[in-house]
Amino acid sequence: MMILSKYIFRELTVPFILSLLLIVLIFVLNLLFQMLGKIAGKGLDLPVILEFFFLNLAWILALAVPMAVLIAVLMAFGRMSADNEITALKASGVSLLKMMQPAIVFGLIVGGLLFYFSDRILPDFNHKSRLLSSDIARKKPTLNLEAGVFHFDVPGIVLRASRIDDLTSMMYDVALFNEGDRKYNTAILADSGRLDYNYSSEQFIMTLYSGAIHRLDKLDERSYQKTDFKRTLFRMDAPDMMLERRESAYRSDRELSSGMMLKEIDKLNVQMRPNIRRINAYLVEIHKKYSIPAACFVFILVGVPMGVMFRSGGLGISGGLGVVFFLIYWICLIGGEDLADRGIVHPWLAMWFPNLLITAFGIFLIIRNIRGHSLLDLAALKKLLPRKWRGEN
Repeated sequence: MMILSKYIFRELTVPFILSLLLIVLIFVLNLLFQMLGKIAGKGLDLPVILEFFFLNLAWILALAVPMAVLIAVLMAFGRMSADNEITALKASGVSLLKMMQPAIVFGLIVGGLLFYFSDRILPDFNHKSRLLSSDIARKKPTLNLEAGVFHFDVPGIVLRASRIDDLTSMMYDVALFNEGDRKYNTAILADSGRLDYNYSSEQFIMTLYSGAIHRLDKLDERSYQKTDFKRTLFRMDAPDMMLERRESAYRSDRELSSGMMLKEIDKLNVQMRPNIRRINAYLVEIHKKYSIPAACFVFILVGVPMGVMFRSGGLGISGGLGVVFFLIYWICLIGGEDLADRGIVHPWLAMWFPNLLITAFGIFLIIRNIRGHSLLDLAALKKLLPRKWRGEN
């Protein structure tokens, strides 16, 4: 039995790792496409971008691990069934339940590690990810100058240059319009100029050469002024052009461990009018921290008999079945969370119902497999059809 356990463990480990990497990659690519428009043009350094995706990797792992367990079980037992190893083991007196024991231990180990990760590590990652996302959202896009294009990125300023030297960053035939002055309409025309950003003062500093400042009073069109210059500086306030990292002591329910949320629930319960909706939200998150890791065990119950019945160890069928079951699981979980937050369903039932549903289906499949039945009893289904459809008179 020990040799069989090691063999099944090895059969599960490789598909689990490969499936996990593939699922994580799909999630990361999806996140990349979603966030591309929000982070593009922000002028973020590569370490900041990598930190953003690293922090989001935590919740991706929390979702990907149970799904990877299901796919690994389907692949491992599907291959063993396709190669008649399951048949040989049954002929040797090894029942399906004994074959399932190493897989169950595998699921319990992975589920235990996932619970520790979800309860102790994931909240901090969620907290840091929220703060970083907020900081990135506040940061204004980097000013990328293009020749012959009017730029409106600096508040109250319109800037245009006919030609830009990429090597020296010098601009030629420069026109700058100040729309932020309530009293004057100001236009500055110069033969050349250079734009720099001062991080300490959060200002753009425009150095202009050989030009003129044209100023017109908005209330008196006769008060036109023109000032020629050989060199002048023009300062433009541009806050939040650089990424400013901020801290916050506030944490949402997804940024707290189960112990922290229990303390918050105790504080709410002693109030004269407890906030039931907030208490339910905390209870939902607490049960979710247990129910999602428990899915690693639940998916073993449904994955083993399905793998044996479908007799295919390929990633295509196993991945497809895994996606279908995980979608069913996740739809039930999200729907239950919404019902629990509104107080319609108790939080424990909302978060554990998907596990109970799939467990019941898994037990049904195990019983049918032990009795030697196929996944669907086609003869029984045929009896439900009308006689003329069955070819009977």
